[in-house]
Amino acid sequence: MFNLTGFLKGIGIVLALFIFISFLLGLFNINQIALSLSILYVLCYVLNGVLAPIWNPETPYFASYLASISLTVINLLFAVFVFDVMVFADPAEINIGLVRNSAISLIVSFAVIQILKRKKVLQND
Repeated sequence: MFNLTGFLKGIGIVLALFIFISFLLGLFNINQIALSLSILYVLCYVLNGVLAPIWNPETPYFASYLASISLTVINLLFAVFVFDVMVFADPAEINIGLVRNSAISLIVSFAVIQILKRKKVLQND
């Protein structure tokens, strides 16, 4: 069964990491926006892919997918309402972002599940 508290904890930790890394990138005055966003997105969606199978062991792929979609929508809405960037003007870019972020989370979730299975098999031997 889907664990809502684990799902919300995962999203909360990813958002906290997102804020912390954004603060560090601003503190070190990194002016390359594309590099900064790439670092942020990869780290946050990798962490999402790691936390989803740990806190939702019965539905890890669904939790990872739902969290990555939720985080992407939060990021898009934040860009529109806080920074006044018209991200909804190009549907192809939104599609690419949704697919890329979901794929990163799901691939990492698959790797974590395989590691946890191997660890469980080795403990049983």
